[in-house]
Amino acid sequence: MNISFWVVMLLSLLVAITIVIRPLLRVRPHRSVAYKTSNIQLHEEKMNELNIDLEEDRIDLADYKIARQELDRELLVDTPVDSKETARLHYKTEAKKHPALALAIAVFLPAMSLLVYMQLGMHSNAPQEVPATAADKNMPSVEEMVAKLEKYLQENKGELKDWVMLGRSYKHLKRYGEAANAFIAAGKFEQNPQVMLEHAEVLALMNGQKFNAEARELVLKALALSPDNVNALWFAGIAELQFGQFRKSIEYLTQLSSVAAEDAEVDHSIRLFIGEARKQLIAAGETVASMDELLPPVKKTPVANAASLMVKVDISAEARQHFSTTDIVFVYAKAVNGPKMPLAAQRLTLADLPASVVLDDSMAMMEGMNMSSFKQVMVSARASKTGAAIAQSGDYIGQAVVDDVTVTKDLSINIDSIVP
Repeated sequence: MNISFWVVMLLSLLVAITIVIRPLLRVRPHRSVAYKTSNIQLHEEKMNELNIDLEEDRIDLADYKIARQELDRELLVDTPVDSKETARLHYKTEAKKHPALALAIAVFLPAMSLLVYMQLGMHSNAPQEVPATAADKNMPSVEEMVAKLEKYLQENKGELKDWVMLGRSYKHLKRYGEAANAFIAAGKFEQNPQVMLEHAEVLALMNGQKFNAEARELVLKALALSPDNVNALWFAGIAELQFGQFRKSIEYLTQLSSVAAEDAEVDHSIRLFIGEARKQLIAAGETVASMDELLPPVKKTPVANAASLMVKVDISAEARQHFSTTDIVFVYAKAVNGPKMPLAAQRLTLADLPASVVLDDSMAMMEGMNMSSFKQVMVSARASKTGAAIAQSGDYIGQAVVDDVTVTKDLSINIDSIVP
């Protein structure tokens, strides 16, 4: 055994330890999307942001096409199989530092590697062959396990859990028609809200992610049996929106305020659907409460040295006369002395005003181009009839300068000045 071998081995071990413990010593955000229906809304938002980037010459046409293709591919990603994950729309968690665990790994990994090497490596007196277990050799596929479960249920009545398992397996395999039949069989055992919701979800997947009359009825029955069920409230809100029952949709979705309060992204997703329901009611000439009255804005817990502004936006009576309720309102922050690119932005409609929005570092379009990097920013709220990302003559705007975004947390802007 020469010295070169040990040097290479030790260097490789150091690299492996660094890769393993580095994430444990960093604080990083982690996001996941857990509900298929909201993917479409999020995809549209990303497309709108991409179009704005192209219009403002932040990206060229070639990069725009590549980014658009990537967004289209992302839209095809399926939701997780476990239906419990559909209780929420988006989740955002933050991984904490684990120095103790990192230290333990740094000590344990080399010791274990040396032990394994001594047992199985060249220093072993006789190479030992580790036999493969029967489970390794004969691990059945999902299809084989489903076939066994099918055969069992053909020969036996089975129980509720058996039929639910079969239904979920079919859903995993995208055999939605068979999944629906399995959930029907499961429903004969008892009136179970979770089974009803999973049955409704499968019917919606069969119908292009739209609830049909049968699926809607199942959701409302589940909600009647379990009024506080988060899944039931969410499905009911979407189903009633798709069936044109806009006030009912708002009623159900606003009951998810406690879920929304846990995360600003969850709050944002719920607001998308409430906003659509409000827009339809206002277009029909009906009076409806403001977004802030229906769903109080989530104020994020400030992170040290991070920027987060709660901006309350309204429009003067004179300016409002020049716009319709569906016209677009942009709220954004730009560096006073820096690039023209927005550091953070939100998009509303005039019907949403008055409203409170959050602008923070998480909205940066690229690393290092966030509000806290510049501190002094100009916050603008602009109403546009055309919806163009660049201000045009005839738009109305309101602006305010923030000297230090890491100190200032609340701001009010009134849209009252015409763009010449």
